[in-house]
Formats: sequence, structure tokens, C-alpha cells
Amino acid sequence: MKRMFAGALVVAALGTLGCGGAKGSGPGAEAATGTARQSLEELRAGLRAAEQAMSDAAERSGSAQAFADFVADDAVLMVEGAYAQKGREAIRAWLAEHPLEAEGKVRWAPVRWDVSADGTLGYSVGNASVESGGTSLRPAGRYITAWKRQPDGQWRVAVAVRNAAKTGMTPPAGFASSSTLPAPAPRALAPAQVLEEAKAADRAFSERSTTEGMGKAFTAYAAEDAMLPLGSAGIFGREAIAKAYAPFTLEAIDLRWEPVLGDAAGSGDLAYTVGRAVATSKNDQGQPEVDHVKYLTVWRRQADGEWRYVTDGGNSSPGPQGP
Repeated sequence: MKRMFAGALVVAALGTLGCGGAKGSGPGAEAATGTARQSLEELRAGLRAAEQAMSDAAERSGSAQAFADFVADDAVLMVEGAYAQKGREAIRAWLAEHPLEAEGKVRWAPVRWDVSADGTLGYSVGNASVESGGTSLRPAGRYITAWKRQPDGQWRVAVAVRNAAKTGMTPPAGFASSSTLPAPAPRALAPAQVLEEAKAADRAFSERSTTEGMGKAFTAYAAEDAMLPLGSAGIFGREAIAKAYAPFTLEAIDLRWEPVLGDAAGSGDLAYTVGRAVATSKNDQGQPEVDHVKYLTVWRRQADGEWRYVTDGGNSSPGPQGP
């Protein structure tokens, strides 16, 4: 959804997460030197290696230094209860004051990761854990990260959503770590043009939520292999999303949003949007409750040409500004 917990109604239904995210050519494809010589599996392996290196750096030197070393200059970090931290130095400063390793050494590992056909954009979804006392490893959080491959070939974090969690996600048997669905026809477009397509899909997604209800919208716009970092073990696949989101009718909750930022691959098959959302539900006394949230949605263009989300999450904001 547009937040890891969009109000008390969602928490009750999905379960709390814890304490409180064909090779291209032309525009966009040239961003990664040598991409045309790499297979899709090699590109995925490169992203996975970058994520592991970032986790290793956090375990050695702490989260503030690891993020500073691995994020893009204009990166965005979304954490619970605050407006998004924007830019490498702002992220470093926030993590210096709120270190992820406050209770021990922190590490993280994805359960899903994938890249665009041209190797310029990627994403990962995974579990964070903390080791304390040198022996005890316990779940500490979940995350969604959007990655951008730089002109020098290095992967850097563009956007990260991080939330506390008491349990880790556990994919069901047969759920692949990267997409196995048929790819759309290859395209070569300006990334800005692709991003506008994704933003249009995001706006239509919100419109569906306000007219038919959040549950129906999240089912209709989910890719067949979409996953959400929610519930006790994560929600994997469109059918599971439909089942989990069935209670979120138009009468139960009004969730609407708008994309503000984002990026896309010039191959026209992968994009992400970052925005702000408002969730309105009713408390036990029947009075309206309004929740302001910020979100990251990762989109993949399907074989039929339609944009569908492959993962989505976020956390609360103190007000309507942002993300």
C-alpha cells in the first residue's frame, strides 16, 4: 500500500510489522558503460553484489557511513514519522543521530531484486536484521530500495524506504527472486517520457482507489508476481494481495495519492514513483481519522504494454507536505 501501515484499520487486518520498504539502445541505455555486453542475469548479479557490499559496509562502519558511500547525491530516505531525508549529507546526518545499528551490528539482504532491460535502473525488497552480543541475530526491519546505475557503472541508491519489523519476510516456495514473466517489446525512449507513463499509471491507480476502493485498486494494478512487505511474512503474488486487501472497501477507507518524484529506464520497462498520500478512515467512535504518508512504488511494464506495480510501501509523514 502507500504506507507500511495506513492507519489502524490496515494494521488490524494485515498485522503490525513491528515498532514503528531485451537490451536497450538510445536515450537512457548509454548511462551504464558496457551494459550491452552484459546479460540480464549478469546485471541482476551486479545489483545484488552492490546491495551486499552496502550491507557489509554498514556492518563494519555503521549505517550513516554506508549510506553516505552508496547513495546518489540526490537520494531520498523515507523513515517513519518524518518527512523524507533528501540528499547524501541529509541522510548521513539523520542516520548519525538515528543509527540503524543502535542495538548491535545491522545487516540486510533482499528477497527480491531485479533490473531494467538496459541495466540502468533496479530495485530490491528485503529484510534487515541486527546482531547483538555477537551471537543473537534478530529481525529488525524491512525495506524497499530503488537503485540507479551511474555512468561509471556503479549502482547507487536513489530511494530507500525503511521500517521496523519484528519478523522477516519469507517468500513461498516457487517465488522467484527476480521476474520470470514475459517481457514487453523492447523500446528506446527518453527516461523522462517513460517516467510520465509511470506517473500516469500511478494517478489512474489512485483514481481507482477513490472510486472503487483501495482493495480493488491494489488488486487491479498488481503485477502477477507483485510483493508487498506487509503482514507477518510478506504478501507475495496478486492472488495473495487480493485476499489480504479484500477488507479495504471504499466504505472502510479512503486512500488517495499523487506522485511527486521518480525515475525510469530508457528501455521503457521499469520505473519508480515517489509521492504523498492521504488515508481517511474512522476511529472507534466513528469520527474521521486522517493519516499523511509518503510512498515508493516500483513499476514494471507488462508484456501487454500495461504498467503494473511490482512492489509498494512507505511510512507516515507529520503533515501533508513532502514526501
